[in-house]
Amino acid sequence: MSIWSVRTSPNTRLRGSLIDLGRTNRHTDCSFIIEQENGTTKSFPCHRLILSCASDVFDRMLYGDYNESATGEVRLNDVSADIFEKFRDYVYGYEYDKLQKYDFDSLIRLCEFGNKYLVHSLEEDCVKELLVRKDSFDMGELLRIFACAHRMNKKSLIDQMSWELKSTFRSTLDHSVVYEFNCDVFKHYIEVIAGKLSEADRFRLLEMYLKYNGFEASENLSQVENLEDPSISMQNSESELPSTSCLPLEIGCSSTSPTKEEAKRPNYVRDLLGLIDFGNLTPKEFYEGPGKSSFLSLTQKYEHMYQIARNCVVAKEELQLKVGSPTEQTPLLSESRRIVTLGGTLIREEPTTTSLSSHYSPRSSRRFRTWSAHCDI
Repeated sequence: MSIWSVRTSPNTRLRGSLIDLGRTNRHTDCSFIIEQENGTTKSFPCHRLILSCASDVFDRMLYGDYNESATGEVRLNDVSADIFEKFRDYVYGYEYDKLQKYDFDSLIRLCEFGNKYLVHSLEEDCVKELLVRKDSFDMGELLRIFACAHRMNKKSLIDQMSWELKSTFRSTLDHSVVYEFNCDVFKHYIEVIAGKLSEADRFRLLEMYLKYNGFEASENLSQVENLEDPSISMQNSESELPSTSCLPLEIGCSSTSPTKEEAKRPNYVRDLLGLIDFGNLTPKEFYEGPGKSSFLSLTQKYEHMYQIARNCVVAKEELQLKVGSPTEQTPLLSESRRIVTLGGTLIREEPTTTSLSSHYSPRSSRRFRTWSAHCDI
């Protein structure tokens, strides 16, 4: 065996040296101070060059025109001491094998930390390890990865997790995790599970999310109604115009205008409701769910009830075609005069011919038949 074959490669020697520096803390020239929730702090001695090579954010802090560059101290309050220690251990050797020993929660937090501070190698390795383990995760963990992918704005991971959720979805899923989603993530989730849950269950989940996150139904109802009536909206806007003697944000007067998130709420609720196909609900489902909800205005409820009634009529016509020939059965609804109500369809049949052997008067006979809606009531 050649002597060169037993020698370690330069990359291996360099990695070993960096790992040794991290373990012994020799020649450290900066420190990262982690502020913990209980008010205490924990300091980690580091090397400027190594941290700056790992993260563009830390590079600007440690070598840019910032206080951290002068003092050599970087204070962080958005990460736990345990996660930062794992991050520091990673960047002193870039050992993927260490990630395989971490639990699910640590991988998620490391992934988000790497994304926030532009440590791309850490982010990619954490995503890789999460996807390797995905078949062993329960639905709650898959939902957390789905939310994490949105926070990191990783389209490829979002698409992959959406497909995973569709493939492994169970109707008995505990949806408590999704109540913690932000607005955009929840809206996408409602779209993803379309066809996996009934429209009634999707509406129930939507309503629970809105209530859990403080979307007041009574306030939203008046906002929705105002949005539907431009004249009311214009009157309200004119009555709420601030006085010219007080210009908010320019001379220090307090503004009564809603915050950006509050201003978005009426449109957000309306967009969510637009994802529900109310026409596919049965009258009973609509009555027990959307019909009693305060997130729908009376106008919206009447529109949806009308659509449900129309769908019932169409379903009746299709059933009538399947049952038998129109000549043997009752004439098609389109060939008869009909009155459509929410309770069903009233049919009046007027035969155009009269049998010669009929014992009845030659005058056209009339009969009425009431069809009930073909749906679950």
